[in-house]
Amino acid sequence: MNKSVILKNKIVLFLSFLITFFIFIYLVYFLINGQRGLLKYLYLSKQAEQYKHTLTNLIAENNYYIDRTKRLQSNTIDLDYLDEQARKKLGLIDKNEIVIILDK
Repeated sequence: MNKSVILKNKIVLFLSFLITFFIFIYLVYFLINGQRGLLKYLYLSKQAEQYKHTLTNLIAENNYYIDRTKRLQSNTIDLDYLDEQARKKLGLIDKNEIVIILDK
């Protein structure tokens, strides 16, 4: 009888260790690969850096266009910029300039 109690205690101890081991493996798996795990954190961190870089580029581009529109507003017109744009878009020249056209 004494041997059966010892065997029963060993079996219970082994099963408790086995269950504890599987719970530990389960928790480690979801710590690494879960919805809020380590891999997801690294992926989201990389994605956040990419979005910050994209945002920085878009802010710079936006500031460029804001500057261009401010230069051409009637209350703060930049005459040099207006002259540059007229030459570029309309092909205008000044009366003291000489145009040289090269045929290819």
